[in-house]
Amino acid sequence: MRITLVRLMFLAVLLNAVTVCAQNPNYNVGPVWRIVQMHIHPGQADAFWTDIRQHLKPIYDEQKKQGLITDYKVFVNPTANGPNDWSVTVGLLYANWAALDQVAAKAETITAQHYGSRQAMMQAAKARADLADVVANHLVREVTLK
Repeated sequence: MRITLVRLMFLAVLLNAVTVCAQNPNYNVGPVWRIVQMHIHPGQADAFWTDIRQHLKPIYDEQKKQGLITDYKVFVNPTANGPNDWSVTVGLLYANWAALDQVAAKAETITAQHYGSRQAMMQAAKARADLADVVANHLVREVTLK
């Protein structure tokens, strides 16, 4: 029994050490953001924003309603550093890294339902590529400073 008790104590200390090592002394970890930066092609701003309102907004609203994303934000860049700098950034907020594991299949189902068919969804994606280019696509972790 004494050996079992020593083993349990050792296991408890070991598990506690893993938790302590995973913590950062500078910040507390928060949710995860997918950041997609896009450059709108010249003369395509009206069509781009129409596409955002008619298609992406309802899809993101449904994803939020079903709990796939926590929130989403859209940002504009009023001070481009060059002709190919990003114009618009879309940020999708996920509760944590694990939430990303469930998103792919469920989000595709929501998107296909919005467009009515997979073929219509693919045509819309091709049309969107004529309106803007993806400049960057990042996963970032939000942190709160200690």
